[in-house]
Order: sequence, then structure tokens, then C-alpha cells
Amino acid sequence: MLRRGFAHFALVAVMAAAPAQVLAETGVTETTIAIGAFGPLTGPVSLYGYPVINGAVAVFEEMNDKGGVHGRKIRMVYEDDGCDAAKARAAVKKLVFRENVFAIHGGSCSGAIAAARDVIAEAEAPYMVLTAVLDSITAPVVKNIFTTTQPASADGRTMAAFAASIPGVKKIAIVKNTDDWADAHLSTIYPALAEAGIEVAADVVLERNASDATTQALKAKQAGVDAVLLVTYPNESAVFLREAKKYDLVVPFIGASSQMDMLAVAERTGDPAAVKDYYVSAYLTEPVDGEAVAEYAALYQKHFPQDKLQTLSFYGMSGAFAIVEALEKAGPNLNREGFIAALESLKDGDAGPAFCKVSFSAEDHQGCKEGHVWAIRDGKVISVGARWPD
Repeated sequence: MLRRGFAHFALVAVMAAAPAQVLAETGVTETTIAIGAFGPLTGPVSLYGYPVINGAVAVFEEMNDKGGVHGRKIRMVYEDDGCDAAKARAAVKKLVFRENVFAIHGGSCSGAIAAARDVIAEAEAPYMVLTAVLDSITAPVVKNIFTTTQPASADGRTMAAFAASIPGVKKIAIVKNTDDWADAHLSTIYPALAEAGIEVAADVVLERNASDATTQALKAKQAGVDAVLLVTYPNESAVFLREAKKYDLVVPFIGASSQMDMLAVAERTGDPAAVKDYYVSAYLTEPVDGEAVAEYAALYQKHFPQDKLQTLSFYGMSGAFAIVEALEKAGPNLNREGFIAALESLKDGDAGPAFCKVSFSAEDHQGCKEGHVWAIRDGKVISVGARWPD
């Protein structure tokens, strides 16, 4: 009888403990939620590492200061991917299988993340892109992969629509890099221009890290174009703008969102006059000194007072706000399935300094597809809207 009584007691104890075991989830304790972050923390592109990640961390730390989410505070775990495909794959594996994080919010380099996409999908941990824009990361839909950064295809549409709104534009030059990032932009730029009846009169390649764009600028000028689309990164954009000024190519230049740090591009040209007619597609509401984003600038500086406040400081915030909102919606009995369902239910959610409201669905994990255009006026970057200013 004693043994039967013990067995019965043991069974009752196991049954009583069962709900807690069912609710247990990787990376979640009674007091913390572990979220992994990775990016180029070292190496030549490390400027896209901590400055971007810290924007997300500022959002999480602010929530922690308020007591956390359902009593749990977010604990960050960091890995370096060096903007390298192999290192990105290794970083994801380490975060998921060794550090046992609940979710990941990371990745600045599109190529590296695209190469790690299969690893992220197989790991099944919820993943929110930090700032990479390549469409193939989030489309077609994978259950656990989301982004709140405007994808390259939407960026391309913003560029093309702005160009088409410029009075008198009939012929355009496209200056482009040769990689998947550029191709994703061009996948929407070419059809949008064709639909608007605009001829691509010059279509030229400017390789990454080029130091001269004489040939490209002269081809655009000889073609008699009315505007130029710069599907390039900041360095090449600055090189082209400098040569365009040198050879008196006087037309509007419209750049991709990679060039949102417009003043840095202007500085690289070495001539303020070179950016007089320079416009850039942007997925942030305003630069960091804008009145509309003052609260987010203050948030960043509160948690990282020693950091230089820059456009990059805002890049990771929209995804962090979406994560916090989904954690709240998922409730206190947090698990990955419920969190993913909560993300997919977000509609018109807070995107912080981003120019959108975050909306996901089971069929679409690209939460922000809206953009507008910035320009430099009197040495200051301002928003001019999505169409050519009257």
C-alpha cells in the first residue's frame, strides 16, 4: 500500500507539474527572454554593426526599464557575422543551438543573410531582419522570417514613381551595381518606368568600390537623359555625382535607400554643388535631427549617450517595436508558435521612426513597404514627399 500510495503521489505531482512544462520554451524563463542579435561587429563594414543593433537595443532597454514584457526582461546575446555568408550561418547556429535564444533580431548585410536563410528557416526560431533589404530573405514566405525594413523591390518602386512624377522626364539613365541587391531594385524599376512611358536611354554598370565614373557620366550625358537613377551604394553614388558635376550633367539624381546618409555622400563628393539636385528614397520618416523623430533620437541617446547619433541609429528600431508588440500580444505563456501568430496578426503597428505602419499576415511577412524621398536643402536633409515637389 505504501508503494501504491507513493506511486499515486508521484503521478499527481507529475500531472501538477505538466502545465509548467508545456509552457516552457527555449530562451524564456520566468524573468527573461533571450533575443539574439548578429551583424558586422568587426571588419570593414562594422559601421552597420553596433550602431544599427543599438537602435533595437534602445527599444528593448526602454521596455526593460518599464518592467519588461509580462514581467520578463529582454536579455540580448550578440554574435559577429563580419558581413560574411559563412560567418552569418555560423552566428545563427550558435545563437539558436548553443545560446538557446528565443528569437533573433539581426543582420545588416543582405547577401550574408540570404546565404543563411535556409539555416534560419530550419532553426525555426522567430527571426526579424534588422536592416537588410533583399526581397529573397522574406519572400516567398517562411513561417519564422519577418522584416519591417522596406524591401528592395518597394524601394525601387519609390525611386521609379518619384522619377516619373518629375515634369518633362522622358528619358532616364540607370547607373547600377551588379549584385542581387541591385537586381531586386531593378525588378520593379524597369516595369514601372515602362508603364510610365519613360525610356531607359542609358543603362550602365558601376562596379562596387569604383573610384571613377567618367565613362558612365558621359554615356548618360550623351544619351540626353532627363534624370538618373542611382541603384548603387554610397561610395559609387558619390563617385558618379562628382563626375556628373565635372562633365556638366545637370539633371535630378534619385538614389536608393542605401544612400539615406545623404550628408556623408555629399561629403564624399567633395563639392556641395554636386548634390544640388540629389534625391534619395527613404524608409525612415525623417533624419535623426527631424522634429517628427525627436522622441526616437532621445530614446537612443538615453541608452547610448556616448554614441554618435546618426541615420543608422534608427535602422533597427522598427523591427524591435514589432517584436515588443508581438511579445505583448502573445501573452504571459510565451512560446514561439504563439509569438509568430502574434506577429502575423499585427496591423498598423508602431514602426517607430520608420515611414510606415507595420502590418503582417500569414501570406506576407514584409511588414513595411512604404517609402518617400529626401533631399538636401541648405546643408540639411529634409523630406520632400513621395512625388516631385511643386
